[in-house]
Amino acid sequence: MRHLYLFSGLAGVHGPPLAELRALYARPENARYFTAAADAVTSVLDHVGPDAYRRELPGGIPLTAWLRGDPPEPGALENSIVDGLFAHIYQLCLLQPAIGAPAVGGPDGDRPAPVAAIGHSLGLIGAMVAGMRLTNRRQYVAFCHGIIAMTALALIRCHQLTPRRTGAATPMAAVMGIPAEELRDLVAGSPVHLALANSGRSHVLAGDPADLADLRAGLGRRLAEPGAQWAYLRSTAPFHTPLLEPAVQAALEDRHFLTSPLTGDRLAVPVYVADAPVNLQHRGDLLPDVMAYGVCRPLDWPRTVHAAVQDCRPDQVVDFGPGPSARVFTRESLRGTDSGLRYRSIPAPTA
Repeated sequence: MRHLYLFSGLAGVHGPPLAELRALYARPENARYFTAAADAVTSVLDHVGPDAYRRELPGGIPLTAWLRGDPPEPGALENSIVDGLFAHIYQLCLLQPAIGAPAVGGPDGDRPAPVAAIGHSLGLIGAMVAGMRLTNRRQYVAFCHGIIAMTALALIRCHQLTPRRTGAATPMAAVMGIPAEELRDLVAGSPVHLALANSGRSHVLAGDPADLADLRAGLGRRLAEPGAQWAYLRSTAPFHTPLLEPAVQAALEDRHFLTSPLTGDRLAVPVYVADAPVNLQHRGDLLPDVMAYGVCRPLDWPRTVHAAVQDCRPDQVVDFGPGPSARVFTRESLRGTDSGLRYRSIPAPTA
């Protein structure tokens, strides 16, 4: 059986996986990991200072308190800093080398070894970590400290560039039932960007909320046609647009948080993106690419999926979540092909 690991980015309509993280936190074997995760988040907040995050999260991110059962402040779980960070911490916890097993995908069979990995949006960071196939649990946790810190830093920098939302519009909107080329023509010349191509007829636009609202008003007749839909997303920043390129550059200026080298030759299995060379094993310094593809470059999910399936010929997709969105878009992207893929999810262990 050949397994393709799959990772979602933001958690989606159900919000961050707080309940799942609390269940993982309650397991004694995860204590070292969550201590490192909380320390990574605290170190970033101390580094950027309260002015960088207090508009979005006045109470900060008291990760350990939330995991122990304290309720997050109102609105915290609706913010993409928390959403993206929690999804990331959840995935990296599930990827820990099993105790007593030589590697992720050890002999217990619960996490079969991958032949490749792909990640939707911020899920690319989880895919990259999976592709490294780190085998020592202590070394893995030490590496996670740095990558969690870099992810938190990038998300905070993104929101420093994002205007405060007013009204019903958000910085990202899903548009269904309109082909990509038509949608690209419709936004040409506007300040709105085609951010995500999720499948043949499922896309996401991003930009300033006011610009999205204006575009929606202008597309009223087209959106009234059968099959066409528009839905604002929970996202609180315009991900996968050039608007966030300065945020990625600002985060990379503080790459000292990542103490381990991150280069393509450290990937034990292919990790795919849409742009050539599609396999990150063939690139050098991975951090700029991984941060850019996860945050500010447009995402072409069908091309990513087809590259992985054609190159590695997996039999089964192993979905690390959180949420079903990446799995749904993968199925849609492969509809009409003879891939014959089966799908399974890796759930969080119950307490």
